[in-house]
Amino acid sequence: ASFMVILPGDHLVTGADATSELYYCLRGGGHSAFDRATTGHPAASGRMAWRAGDFMTLPAGCTTVHTCATSDPEGALLYRVTDAPLLTYLGVVPSDPRFEPTRFDGHELRARLDEVASDPEAPHRSRISVLLANVATPQTLTVTHTLWAMLGVLPAGRVQRPHRHQSVALDLITECAPGCYSLVGTQLGSDGAIIDPIRVDWEPAGAFVTPPGHWHSHHNESGRPAYLVPIQDAGLHTYLRSLDIRFSVAGD
Repeated sequence: ASFMVILPGDHLVTGADATSELYYCLRGGGHSAFDRATTGHPAASGRMAWRAGDFMTLPAGCTTVHTCATSDPEGALLYRVTDAPLLTYLGVVPSDPRFEPTRFDGHELRARLDEVASDPEAPHRSRISVLLANVATPQTLTVTHTLWAMLGVLPAGRVQRPHRHQSVALDLITECAPGCYSLVGTQLGSDGAIIDPIRVDWEPAGAFVTPPGHWHSHHNESGRPAYLVPIQDAGLHTYLRSLDIRFSVAGD
C-alpha cells in the first residue's frame, strides 16, 4: 500500500509485478492512461478519468501514466494497493489479465451508501457499507479476484462490535472528526469485549493495518458520521474458503 501525490500538471508512472492494482482518489482529479501491449491484449491501451471519491482497478500487465488535472496547488492524492507481495512470495510473475480496467464512480457509491444507511434495519446490522464487485468475479463477488474493498460509514454514536477474519485489512479513513477510533487485540473476554486492546485513533486520510486473526472493533464518539475504505486480500481468502470471519457475542 502507498500514497501517491501528483502535483498540478505533473504525472507519475506505475508498473507493478501484480495481478491487481486498486486506487482510491482522496483529493483532486486527473486521468490514468494505461498500456497493455506486453500482454498481447486486443485492447492494448486506454484511459480513465478520476476525481475525489472514485475507485479504479487495473489488471496484470498495465504500465500506467497518472496525470493530475487539478489546479489546486496541493495536487491529487491517490491511495494505491496491489497484490505484488503475494506474487513475490510465490516467486512468480503475472501473465494474463483476469479483469478489465474498471472505474467505480464515487458520487454513485455515496448515493448507494446513503440508501443503505437510511434503511430502517441499518442500526441492527454489523456494518453499513457498499461492497465493490467486478463482473469478472462472480464466485467471490470482490473488487478483483484477489482484493476486496468497501466504502463504509460509521454513524455518530455507533460501535461496530468486535470481529475478526484471516485476511489482512488495510483500513483507510476518508472522513472523520476527533473521537473515532478502533480497538485491536488477540483475545475476547467473557463479555465479548477485546482484552487489553491497542487503540488506534482515526484521522482523515490516515491508514492503519489490522493483522489477520486479530479482533477489532470500531467506535465513533465524535458526534459526526465517519467514512472508511477497508481493503483486504479477502478475494483470495474467499476463493480458498479460508476467510473464517467471526463476530463477538455480547455477554449477559
